[in-house]
Amino acid sequence: MLKRILVALDRDTDTPIATRYAIKLAKSYDASLTGLVVVDLETISEVVGGGGIGTIHFAKQLKKDLTEKSRKEATKLLQKFKDLVESSNVNHSKLIFEGVPHERIIEESKYHDLLIIGRESHFFYNRPDHDTKTLANLVKNGVGPTLMVTDSYRPISRVLVAHDGSHTSARALQWFVQLEPFGRDVEIDIINACNKEKQETAEQGEYVINLAYDYLKAHNYDKVSKQLIDDKGGAGQQIIAYAKDTKADLIIIGAHSKSAIRRITFGSVTRELVKNSPVPLFLTR
Repeated sequence: MLKRILVALDRDTDTPIATRYAIKLAKSYDASLTGLVVVDLETISEVVGGGGIGTIHFAKQLKKDLTEKSRKEATKLLQKFKDLVESSNVNHSKLIFEGVPHERIIEESKYHDLLIIGRESHFFYNRPDHDTKTLANLVKNGVGPTLMVTDSYRPISRVLVAHDGSHTSARALQWFVQLEPFGRDVEIDIINACNKEKQETAEQGEYVINLAYDYLKAHNYDKVSKQLIDDKGGAGQQIIAYAKDTKADLIIIGAHSKSAIRRITFGSVTRELVKNSPVPLFLTR
């Protein structure tokens, strides 16, 4: 059950949506919210960069200016969060840190049940479009579940479970069931995207979605269906298409990579969903 929810605050358009989801969940479970901002000193240092002796003074002054501007933006974000939450009568606290965003967020996540974050979160307040790979690092190194929201709010009544039988996929489903963020009255579709023309892969797909189906039934989820879908054109694209066709409000997926050297933080399916999903993702590593 949810008792502590962490909201990562950024200047992106998703942050107010993330806060709205957090407030809704907090009211449902009498949970407390923590709004977190991080002044990204690492990226500031990278942007300032080094240089010759004649540029050292300029670089130091630029770093100081960027840091001060980021601190001011962080303070504004916390104030907006405070205003939204207080108007909703939800218990809350505010945190501000300086450092590497994903490291500070992960540290705080250790003591919260759920992290809510926008898809476009970059955490470089001076240049909102500068990609700092924060979301990817959070999912790769995080300790608990993440609710990644898009730029629009929608009530969650229909959930799509993209289940491939992997450890991360099973873990995502377990976290969802244990936290029960949207109650047990939601409709749940379990799917497995595979090459349906190959008997072996089709049978394996049927096997893993049956296991997921039985697990949900054991936890008293009554509105559950299961479906094997073809992965032609890419499993990620097929999952998104299925979500649109069934009017799903949320997709549950495990984020994993099969890259031996971990250069690819997300698995290919997860990357596609993170980039193009029309609905929020509930994901774990």
